Amino acid sequence: MVFRIYELREKTDFFENAVQLFWSEWGSDLNYQFYYDCMLHSMKTEDGLPRFYIAVQNGSIIGTYALLRNDLISRQDVFPWLACLYVVPEFRGQKMGAELLQHALQKSRELGHDNLYLCTDLDGYYERLGWSHFTNGYIFNGTEMNIYTAPTSTITSIDGYPVIQSLKECPEHRDAFITYISESWPAVKDIVIAQMEGSLSTVDALPLTFLMLRNNRMIGFYQLIEQEYLIRKDLSPWIGPLFIDKNERGQALGAMLLQHARKTAGSRLGVEKVYLTTDHIQYYEKYGFREIGLSLFEWGRPSKIYEHDTLC
Repeated sequence: MVFRIYELREKTDFFENAVQLFWSEWGSDLNYQFYYDCMLHSMKTEDGLPRFYIAVQNGSIIGTYALLRNDLISRQDVFPWLACLYVVPEFRGQKMGAELLQHALQKSRELGHDNLYLCTDLDGYYERLGWSHFTNGYIFNGTEMNIYTAPTSTITSIDGYPVIQSLKECPEHRDAFITYISESWPAVKDIVIAQMEGSLSTVDALPLTFLMLRNNRMIGFYQLIEQEYLIRKDLSPWIGPLFIDKNERGQALGAMLLQHARKTAGSRLGVEKVYLTTDHIQYYEKYGFREIGLSLFEWGRPSKIYEHDTLC
């Protein structure tokens, strides 16, 4: 299932629809203006919180969540809080809620928080998704609620759903990555490992190394690099090695990595195009990449060059 998650301030044209959805699912007849005002000012603040997020597919909002200073619960000594997690009914059962939770943990980590919290009257759901019961608290009307927490430093896949994580954010995987690339793709291991070491000291600069993990097991990776080992040097950045474990192919995981690379290049690096070189035929074209010419590797072998627009 392909959808994209945006912070609401990135998609202001969705504002009215987003307010209506958040309010209709979580509000009452008396507090529409509460949601409108809170969401409006979330798009203006320079501070980290609050933030509202929408999952969009084919121009429609199909999921939501928010990161708040407090979810109207007594434990105001801890934050941030995950709130308003919602998936449109026809899209349930496809692990979309798990992906929204992973996105929330990632964004909380980027904001500098070690833990994320939520309150709920559900039993069993969040435990299954890797959250731990923290304590109980009381909402404003006196109702007792479960409080759950999850560390933002241990972002892993949930129920087998793969996640993509920067090696900079999970340096504990460094040695496993070296073993993985040495065993899976030994022909390029020296180049990849050299770029990997450089990526450990960067955040929003190149090179960058991203791992695809399923249940904390590495099943693929890609790198964004300044220059490929081609004679042509006027293009940048490049999706360097992109690899999916042979036992995991046929699940559109390569498409997930390509989309992630385009998003990273656009939103984090601020570039309009991203490039790759390959001798595969009719693979990257399926995902919108355009062949723009040929070049030679520095050791003389010819290869095609492809480009694609980035995502913001």
